[in-house]
Amino acid sequence: MTSQTTICVDRQNFDALTTIRRELAPVKAAHIRVRVTAFALTANNVTYMGAGESFGYWNFFEPKAYGIEDSARGRMPVWGFAEITESRAAGLDVGARIYGYFPPVDYFDLMPVKLNHAGFMDGAPHRLSLHPVYNHYVLTQNDPSFGGAHDIMQPILRPLFTTSFLIDDFLARENFFGAEQVLLLSASSKTALGTAFCLSQRGGIKVAGLTSARNKGFVETSGFYDSVETYDTITDLNPDIKTAIVDMAGNGAVSRNVYDHFEENIVYNCMVGKSHWEGDH
Repeated sequence: MTSQTTICVDRQNFDALTTIRRELAPVKAAHIRVRVTAFALTANNVTYMGAGESFGYWNFFEPKAYGIEDSARGRMPVWGFAEITESRAAGLDVGARIYGYFPPVDYFDLMPVKLNHAGFMDGAPHRLSLHPVYNHYVLTQNDPSFGGAHDIMQPILRPLFTTSFLIDDFLARENFFGAEQVLLLSASSKTALGTAFCLSQRGGIKVAGLTSARNKGFVETSGFYDSVETYDTITDLNPDIKTAIVDMAGNGAVSRNVYDHFEENIVYNCMVGKSHWEGDH
């Protein structure tokens, strides 16, 4: 029998963690068992928990769906790598390495469906109605973007830069909602830097950033922003410029200050992250 160690978190208090150890039943037909070898923890994971109820992130690895009786707690989703240790699914061999969305565990069972050269979907019944981007698992040996010298950075950067790319694409398709500039809050974050990079490569729109005084120099040296201000110097920004906001942190106090400064010249607010889950809303 394989034992599983999993981390559960209180859905109302993310500081309260519980480690549960239990024996796993034998692998079911058409399923695989994987050993999670590495996963990333970033502010993005806090956002998954902060928006867990409204966007369904808690539902992907709902403890009860996996035989864990703990209704007040959930399993925080993480991006990472795993290796198949047992397989009862045709076309998937022991030893194959996969990349995708996991709970914070050491061993985990998946029910592969829609298998092709690139990867497969998890067909667990409770996940079928959830967003497919989180249900897809990549067979890394068949994807040339994996396997390089910086492969271990994939769980950290791949989902975040994908988000950056999609934000840039969305804003451009909407003609930036008539904005003359895009203002990124928490400009030093990885997703903000990725978004600023995409916007700067696209051109045609001013890219401004807000960050802490400590990170201002770092953000400026990235070269992705046309201007950078700190949370204490918001009023140095020109309030007469039509502005689209991309908010990576969800800090209510900062957001209010930005709205008070730009007033009716804020044309759109793209809420991306909620890492300030316990602060001022």
